[in-house]
Amino acid sequence: MPAYLARIGVIVFAMLFAIALVTEHQAAGKALAATANASEAPAAISTPDALDRPVAVAGFQAASLDAPAPVVLAALIPAAAAPAVSVAVVEPQGGIVLASWYGPGFYGNRTACGQVYSSELIGVAHKTLPCGTLVTLTYGSRVLVAPVIDRGPYVAGRTLDLSNATKLAIGCTDLCTLRMQIGQ
Repeated sequence: MPAYLARIGVIVFAMLFAIALVTEHQAAGKALAATANASEAPAAISTPDALDRPVAVAGFQAASLDAPAPVVLAALIPAAAAPAVSVAVVEPQGGIVLASWYGPGFYGNRTACGQVYSSELIGVAHKTLPCGTLVTLTYGSRVLVAPVIDRGPYVAGRTLDLSNATKLAIGCTDLCTLRMQIGQ
């Protein structure tokens, strides 16, 4: 009997944890949209970001943040019985994004694209855009074109990591909402 109760406890915990993650994800998406609408960017810009991009999963339709998301507990399916699922994130052509910056702890290291990272290097880190891709960043009235020089950020909800020189040139604080356009 105790083993049975332990299994039920694990299942209930996993379900509650999954529900909490979905709720947190939806709240973060709404907070990001509210921040984007209140920022200095023009009001006519839509707010695509990692939190509301459609995700293509084999056999499933993408859901928006407004609709309750289905809770999938893949951890409860034994590995041998779990079907192979491929996930592909659809990359937007730009929009309102959340950006952070990275600096002193990385100076002197090589970036993922081969440059030596320094405080004077203009560029951004992005998880999927190819090295050298130019992105146009708009923050308030400032506009800057910068290349992708590194990989990152590795914090949920953020799309870009700005180099220190990029952060200073565009006038961004430690964490800012800005408009990103891929290409010039």
